[in-house]
Amino acid sequence: MKSSFIAAAILLALSSCQKDDISPDELPPATSTGAETLGFVIDGSGWKPAGQKCGIYGCTDNKVEASSYVANGRRQLLLTADRTDGSRNESFILQLDSLPGPGVYRSNSGGPGATGGEAGTKIYFANSKQSLQYQSRPGTATITITKVDTVQNIVSGTFEGQLSRLGGSGTVQVASGRFDVLYNR
Repeated sequence: MKSSFIAAAILLALSSCQKDDISPDELPPATSTGAETLGFVIDGSGWKPAGQKCGIYGCTDNKVEASSYVANGRRQLLLTADRTDGSRNESFILQLDSLPGPGVYRSNSGGPGATGGEAGTKIYFANSKQSLQYQSRPGTATITITKVDTVQNIVSGTFEGQLSRLGGSGTVQVASGRFDVLYNR
């Protein structure tokens, strides 16, 4: 009887664990309706925002956040997302320093700091649990904007590229990236 109870407790514990990895098949579809989605494959594993961020004012679900603004006569775009489920504490940032409309944009920034601290078009990924940061270098990532709607505040597109480790050696490959967001909401 005692061993049955232990076996049942183990099964219950295993079934209640959060699933850390997602299949590339579980990524959101590539849409252009303002669906508030983001997903990509990083070194063969699927990634999309998940979990919660908690602070002094409570907890909020992790989701893609987007802002777009005009500076020096150019529209700029910043997307951010986090994944803090299970054993993960990861952040993703996509930044464009000039977004005149749909088109293909190549990474052009290779600054040593976390994205947002300097202008440029880039992709940034961090794994805080392992103290790892990766960023695209000039020409190593492509962001394809498929829709810019400044009336409904929708931006959608795809991205891919190789990100280099900041402060060390090594790279990660980002593929099949897609986003469909409402900005400045």
